[in-house]
Amino acid sequence: MANLPVSDNTAKFLREAWFRYLDAIEASRAALYRYCRRLTNGIWDAEDLLQDTLLRGFGAIAISELTPDRGIGPRAYLFRIATNLWVDRVRRRELVISEPNLPSSSSVEQSLETRDAAALLMSRLAPQERAAVVLKDVFDFTLEEIATILSTTTGAVKSALHRGRSNLKQKEEMRRVVYRAPSKELVDKFVAAFNEHDVQGVTNLLMENTTLDIYGIGRERGKKMEHYRISIENAKATGGHVEPVRYREEWLIAGWMGPPANRVLVNVESFEEDDGHIAYIRSYFFCPEIIEEIAAEIGAKAWGAFGQTQPPQVQASIVARSVLPWS
Repeated sequence: MANLPVSDNTAKFLREAWFRYLDAIEASRAALYRYCRRLTNGIWDAEDLLQDTLLRGFGAIAISELTPDRGIGPRAYLFRIATNLWVDRVRRRELVISEPNLPSSSSVEQSLETRDAAALLMSRLAPQERAAVVLKDVFDFTLEEIATILSTTTGAVKSALHRGRSNLKQKEEMRRVVYRAPSKELVDKFVAAFNEHDVQGVTNLLMENTTLDIYGIGRERGKKMEHYRISIENAKATGGHVEPVRYREEWLIAGWMGPPANRVLVNVESFEEDDGHIAYIRSYFFCPEIIEEIAAEIGAKAWGAFGQTQPPQVQASIVARSVLPWS
């Protein structure tokens, strides 16, 4: 690896290009999130689909993806990517579920239910039908635009809309099954250590292979991650703190800023637990749609900051710290 002709300067260049790309598509991001939200029926799955869509779009530019639809435009092109990714996932899930030799253990069933609540709807609504209804009735795309996004004909779109609207009249309540949800005991230990600015106390709750995903920005692994050291330093400087929040069926870590009478929600993190430790962390600090939706549901104010499109000085700081992942 050390002999590869790629340097940390290249890593900085690529990170800078990523931020420029996020800035360029910012006008479409909120609508794209809402579309992903409608497809998946869950905020966590929606953010996963959004991030995968953004990454796939960035890659499509990098590899000069060939397409005859040069006139589709960036907004519709991102919607197409999201649609294709989601349809593919649903199809793969259906293949797994229909596999006759699939073990029938409860853990397998639970993990299949968890990955995407929208899978529960597939017996009533096919993936392209759902996509067609959302694209037309929510985002007001024309039939021709929807046909381009779904890579089909306007006649097929009309049929999908008719079937989809009929099936959606039979509304089915969706429920996200919590997978490896953290116990209240583990969440309380984390909150206590963080609010006491005890970096070692937080570190002790991690595993050697704990994975942290800061959506759209970066990833760290293991007990030596810098994320919580920096977060605790920032909290000390600004008076920030964290609290446990019960959101629907699981405990989350909510990060707050400001005086008690006028505090705002600035971050949400979800955990997965393994053997009394934190096994996986998802941080939504740079996901304004997630912050706003959760804040509204728990009756709080969202800070309404920049999300993944950061001010120039913040972007420059993040870029400057970029290094190769195999360094």
